[in-house]
Amino acid sequence: MKDRCNCRCGPFTINMIPPGILKPLILKILEQRDMHGYEIMQEISIRTHGLWRPTPGSMYPALSSLVEEGYVQREEQKQGDRQKFVYTLTNSGLNAISDLGKFKEEWRSALDSLINIW
Repeated sequence: MKDRCNCRCGPFTINMIPPGILKPLILKILEQRDMHGYEIMQEISIRTHGLWRPTPGSMYPALSSLVEEGYVQREEQKQGDRQKFVYTLTNSGLNAISDLGKFKEEWRSALDSLINIW
């Protein structure tokens, strides 16, 4: 099945989800409540109306990076024989979220510039 977040334009495929958006989006989602990785993937799918559902291969490295960078902390929770990791924002993560408004405006301006080419 073809990925729904790609646009086929003649001989080109344009990825509608830009690189680098996953980590800020994870922070924004965790601002509302602590979640495990699968819940975050589901929430992204819901918020993008099904246009984007990150794979575990992109989600878990991004979460690990956010933990290493100190923006998120990971806590193990056991459910029977299974273990899950729940992710929580740190104070650094909360501070980073305050910069997301600037990021959003710069991103929107860049997209407008690209759209105006056509």
